[in-house]
Amino acid sequence: MDLKGRLLANRYEILEKIGSGGMATVYKAKCHVLNRYVAIKILRDEFTTDEEFVKRFEVEAQSAASITHPNIVSVYDVGVDGNLHYIVMELVKGKTLKDIIVEEKGPLPWKWSVNIAIQIASALETAHKNHIIHRDIKPHNIIITEDGVAKVTDFGIAKAVSNSTITAFGTTIGSVHYFSPEHARGGFTDEKSDIYSLGVVMYEMLTGRVPFDADTPVSVALKHMQEEPIAAIVANPNIPIAVNDIIMKSLKKDPNLRYQSATAMLIDLKRALKEPQGNFVDNNEYVDAPTQRISTIQDDNRGPKATAKKKENKFVAFVKKHKVLSTIVGLILLFVLSLGTTLGIAIAIILWWSNFLSKVAEPYLVVLNSLPKVALRTNNYYLGWSRNTSNYCYGSSNFFDCNNIRKPKWLFKN
Repeated sequence: MDLKGRLLANRYEILEKIGSGGMATVYKAKCHVLNRYVAIKILRDEFTTDEEFVKRFEVEAQSAASITHPNIVSVYDVGVDGNLHYIVMELVKGKTLKDIIVEEKGPLPWKWSVNIAIQIASALETAHKNHIIHRDIKPHNIIITEDGVAKVTDFGIAKAVSNSTITAFGTTIGSVHYFSPEHARGGFTDEKSDIYSLGVVMYEMLTGRVPFDADTPVSVALKHMQEEPIAAIVANPNIPIAVNDIIMKSLKKDPNLRYQSATAMLIDLKRALKEPQGNFVDNNEYVDAPTQRISTIQDDNRGPKATAKKKENKFVAFVKKHKVLSTIVGLILLFVLSLGTTLGIAIAIILWWSNFLSKVAEPYLVVLNSLPKVALRTNNYYLGWSRNTSNYCYGSSNFFDCNNIRKPKWLFKN
C-alpha cells in the first residue's frame, strides 16, 4: 500500500518509506502541528485484524512513551486513523547496527563495540527501572547516529506479540538468532532475557557472526535451548579476556547465572575498557554439594502461639521436677498476699474509726464547771474551763485551744 502524501490524524503527512520489518513499515513524515520531521511506524494489515494484539500494541507503545533517555528513540504519539494503527517516533539519522556489521563483513573493533554495548546497557538500565522489558534486542533495532551515538528503538512493542509465538502469518516475529532460551521455549521473560540478547549482539559485533545459526527459526531456537556457544575469544582471538568473559556470562542458559541486572553488566563493561585483560568477571557456577538431611519442622512449633506453648511446657516441667520447692514458694506467696490484704483492711478500719470519733465525741462530753482545767476526757478529747477567758475550751491531749471558743449546745449527764 502506497501511503505517500497521506495525512494521518490531520497532523502527520507521510513523505516516504524508509524501512520495513516483521510487524510494521516505517515512514518518514512531517508533523504540521510542531513543524518537525518524525518517523511513523504503521502496523501491517495482517496484525490489525487481531483486536487483542492491537490493544496490547497500544498499551505497550504508551508505556514506551514514558521513557526518556539519550540512548532510546523517543516515542511521541500513538494512535489510529481508519484501519491504520501507528506509532510516531523520533526520526534518527544514521544506520542500523546490523547494516554496519554487514558492511564491515567481519569483526568490529573491540573498543568501539564495547562503547556501543555500554550505551545499549545504559538504555536497558533505564527501561528496566521503569519495569519495561524490550524482548527484541537485536542489531536491527539499534540505530547508530552520525555522531556515533547508539539509540535503541521498539521498546515494549515486542511484548504485544505472544512470547510463545516464533512466527505469525508466515512472518518471523522478532529474530530467533537473538532470543534467550526462555523466550525461545515460550517461558517467562524478564530483564535477564534482554541481557542475553545484548550478549548475542556483542558476540556478533566482535566475531562477525551470531552464536547459533540454522536453516529454520525453530532449529535456531532449539540450539539456544540445548547447545553451548563457541567462546567468542575462540572465534576471534583478538578479543580481550575481560570482554570475552562478559559475553559468555551474558549467554548463560540459566538466567540465574547471567548478570542479574543491566547495571551490573554496565559496571563490568566500563571496567573492561580500563582492564581489558582483567579477570574480574564473576562466573561462579552452582556448587554440586551432596544431599543433606534437614530436620522436619513440626506444625506445633510454628508461629507465636507455638512459642508461648513452649514456654508453658518449660514451666510445667519445672514444677513437676521441684514439687517441694514449688509448694513452699506457693505458700509464701499466699501468706504475703493474705497479710497484705489483712493490713489493708485494718488500716481502713482504723482510719474510719478515727474519723467517726472526731465527729461524735464532742456531744457526749460532760461539763464540770467546778474543775479548774480538765473537765472530762473521752477518747483523747477534752472540754475544759478557762478562768482567764471564762469560756469553755476544747482540745486534745491536755492542750487546749481557747481561741476557738466552742459553747456546747447540750450538756449530758455522765
